[in-house]
Amino acid sequence: MEPLLMPVGHDVGVLHDAGGGRRQQIRAGTNLVELSDPEYVVWLLAHGTGGEDRPSRSSVAAGAERLELSAADATAVADQLVSVGLLAEVDPEAGPAVDFAQRHQLVPLLMGLGPDQEQSSLQTIGLLGQPIAQVSGAVYDVWSWAHLTPHLWIACQDAAEVARRVGVTAPEETEAREVLTGILRSVHGLLCVRAAYLDRRGVA
Repeated sequence: MEPLLMPVGHDVGVLHDAGGGRRQQIRAGTNLVELSDPEYVVWLLAHGTGGEDRPSRSSVAAGAERLELSAADATAVADQLVSVGLLAEVDPEAGPAVDFAQRHQLVPLLMGLGPDQEQSSLQTIGLLGQPIAQVSGAVYDVWSWAHLTPHLWIACQDAAEVARRVGVTAPEETEAREVLTGILRSVHGLLCVRAAYLDRRGVA
């Protein structure tokens, strides 16, 4: 199974120049990076397109072809974005996933709305009176507090510790490594609707 592609950085808008050109600005850590249109397309596709879409190199290349960017060009762009840290390849169950979590933060962008009215086991995220995403309680806890921790791995450790203290016994909520796996498998559902973004930890 292919590693997942994780987009890193916060979209802060387009920059137009006097000659009519445009560059998309992405802030990652303390750096502001300008992307060309093909680079921005690949970076956006790595957020996912909703539902069960979990982007990988092959799915992003296929998506780029539908937008008239060749698979070869999309692969080259992905390589470039990985090299500058705006994309990361992560296998949620492999050891290096912890290293990724230690170097990145998850930052919420929308509001926490609490339990879903129809499925109380799920939590909702969105705007006031407008739910946009449904997530498990474990994902919701990490999403809510991760930006207050030094990095995503500590956020998963904290969430696991809190779950144990309140009597939860399910390993996916009480074991930090299992919490991280769940977050990484679910995070595109948050990224694609701009409920959160992944950022570099500290100075980039």
